[in-house]
Amino acid sequence: MRDICEVLRQKETEFEQLKKEVEALRIAAPLLQDERQLGQAVPSLAGHAPAMQPKPIATASTATKPVWP
Repeated sequence: MRDICEVLRQKETEFEQLKKEVEALRIAAPLLQDERQLGQAVPSLAGHAPAMQPKPIATASTATKPVWP
């Protein structure tokens, strides 16, 4: 059986972590909401942005020297 004080310390640590996560979500939620509203307000800009093609990544099996972007 585990010591009750150890369990209490663990639960308090978990609680503090959850409080930090909730605070981060409270900050992020309005920012994401604003971003979504901006996307709806200016939908025509999305089609005019240049598309970026991903560069292939060289692996040890496909290349002997590093490939720099």
